[in-house]
Amino acid sequence: MTTLAILGSSRADGETARLLNAVLSHLPHAEMIDLNALQIGPYSYSHANADDDFLPLARAMLKAKAIVLASPVYWYAMSAQMKIFFDRLTDLTDPPYKTIGKQLMGKTLFTVATGGSPQAPECFLPPFEDTAGYFNMRWGGMLYRRGADSLTEQDLAEAKAFADEIKAAQTVIGAVA
Repeated sequence: MTTLAILGSSRADGETARLLNAVLSHLPHAEMIDLNALQIGPYSYSHANADDDFLPLARAMLKAKAIVLASPVYWYAMSAQMKIFFDRLTDLTDPPYKTIGKQLMGKTLFTVATGGSPQAPECFLPPFEDTAGYFNMRWGGMLYRRGADSLTEQDLAEAKAFADEIKAAQTVIGAVA
């Protein structure tokens, strides 16, 4: 696997999933994980949820060169599923899981998002960019589209172009590694 996509949406077959699948259709070694299929509890200072599905997902992230986080825009922010995932990234900042967090360094993080506005709200993107920076990951960018019932030819072309950016980032990583 060279690309791991993590979908955090209330609908596994919704607009965000359709756009993400359009991107992934151009990435032959990609895997998608739907957060709704996992049991991930909220962050706990005492690591009370250490036996849920978060740590296996974090370890799967280590196997990928590129990570794509996909979320619709809900109330100017990421979905609740994605927010719980983001909060759990805190597990990777302290012992005993800090070594996992350090291994994210050098990977490239991308975002795919859909929403009701022509453009994503300015406040939507910083958590993704800043998280990449915190873990010393490269920021690859975001593909955003206004939600609609079906993807247009332009949407499909933009999905392919975004997939090409993901491929290019993996080539850079491979050359550096």
